[in-house]
Amino acid sequence: MFKLESRYSGRTVLFLLLLLLALLLYNLGGWGVIETSEARYAEISREMLASSDWLHPRLLGILHYHKPPATYVISAWGMGIFGMNEFGARFFLQLSLVLQAGLVYLLGLELFKSRRTALIAMVVYITIPAVLLAARNLTTDSFLTTFELLAIYAWLKYKPRQQAAWIYLFYTCLALAFLTKGPVGLIFPVLLAIGYRPATETSLPQPIRWGHHLPALLLFLVLGLSWYLYLMQYDPRFIDYFIFKHTVERYANPETFGRAKPWWFYLVLAPVLSLPWAAILLLNLKKLRNLPRLHKRLFILWLLVPLVFFSLSSSKLILYILPLFAGQALLTGWLLQALPQPALRKATLGALLYFGVLALALLAGPLLPFGVAVPGWALVFPVMMLVGLLLLWRRKNEYLLQLLGGALVFCLLLIPYSTHVMGANPELINSSSHLTAALQQEPLRGKQVLVYDKLLPSLAFELGHNFITIHDQDHNLNRETQFEQSQVWREKLLQLDRPDDVQRLKQLLQQNTALLVKGDLPEKSQWIKRYLPHYQQVGKWKIYY
Repeated sequence: MFKLESRYSGRTVLFLLLLLLALLLYNLGGWGVIETSEARYAEISREMLASSDWLHPRLLGILHYHKPPATYVISAWGMGIFGMNEFGARFFLQLSLVLQAGLVYLLGLELFKSRRTALIAMVVYITIPAVLLAARNLTTDSFLTTFELLAIYAWLKYKPRQQAAWIYLFYTCLALAFLTKGPVGLIFPVLLAIGYRPATETSLPQPIRWGHHLPALLLFLVLGLSWYLYLMQYDPRFIDYFIFKHTVERYANPETFGRAKPWWFYLVLAPVLSLPWAAILLLNLKKLRNLPRLHKRLFILWLLVPLVFFSLSSSKLILYILPLFAGQALLTGWLLQALPQPALRKATLGALLYFGVLALALLAGPLLPFGVAVPGWALVFPVMMLVGLLLLWRRKNEYLLQLLGGALVFCLLLIPYSTHVMGANPELINSSSHLTAALQQEPLRGKQVLVYDKLLPSLAFELGHNFITIHDQDHNLNRETQFEQSQVWREKLLQLDRPDDVQRLKQLLQQNTALLVKGDLPEKSQWIKRYLPHYQQVGKWKIYY
């Protein structure tokens, strides 16, 4: 594959990054946006682009201030370039992962002064399942991680050299992180800035060393707080809403956003979603005693402190700790180059067996009783995985190459394979592409769409326009309308406990409409069928017309 030191050259890094980008972009629009956070971010970005209002995010026509606008703006740019479709919405998300991979390499180079260790860390990072998952699901976390890693890199470059440009880059990245996810975006960079004290730190007098901090901090405040200050001027209630409800309550109150998880959630899931690297790291923990003192302090602040902090939070999602996996990759990169041959051999054989079993499971996917549809020709990817793993298995005494090569073969081929599987199973992945396809066919084509008691942003995104939602009991439809300055939003959200909305619904049902209902209508709403006597069954949904 590569020859000795040339394996770790800049060309190898560039080749891997370009290969990763090409595979991430392959069939990127091949599956509908998933009805999770991705659907909300995609639809808000679409509405932002359609309205050219970059400061007031809206979801299905109603103001939605849960997050700052950076992710929406970036995703809207993608759709502005590539069209209002899944590819456009996800394009910059893929680019963010490639940038993260490049930053992990540069961080490894800065920390360990070794191209070999840096490249190993980069390969480990792009073969961590949780990291790949982040690039397939549009949320704030991948963009946030990119800004955080760039901030950390800027700080590592600044500390030993005290060159002003790096400190300005550091504070600029903090501001972008703040505009992506608020105060939580500062945790990783600030922790590492506190903990990183290289022995070669400059001996410049303190007034000179700190001379640029004040203007750089001012830059952070102006840029990072700009959107928040603007909205405070727009409505003074905003700061209380964002800081206390969407930051403090999200951390302390598990019921606020329905993301309550047990305290051990990250302790279990983070290692599982970073296999086989987590297992190799845990089985060779004693070796970490040889890590330089500076690096020990750095990785404690990068891995353990955030893990405790986020574990104490009641609201948990695995992507909240995405920057932690970059630290894990760097630590694993150092460990792998330091392992003795017997230990490396065990790790390699275990990892190849692990990837082989997973590849066999993918190949047998159509035969397994999970109801997953797999296009026949897509099985070429697991076949290629098995062939690649077999060829690596037969190489002799090149354990590190076998280990990294096996991870790359499996994970890089998994990327295109997964796009075809997701595209073939819209209902299983909870997308609305099958509903959209039905609505674009006769006799439903051209009908005004009503959705009964479900927040369904994935359908609005797929259709390219908003629809009318009928709110009955679903708590997700208790929209936050306190910042609205008119009643226009009521045209798109009818509430069945309001007589005037019921009357308007009856008028709509007498027009050219199609009503989407998941499951069946409750008994009290069966009267709606009198207006729409026909229906089509599309998966779990019924479309009345």
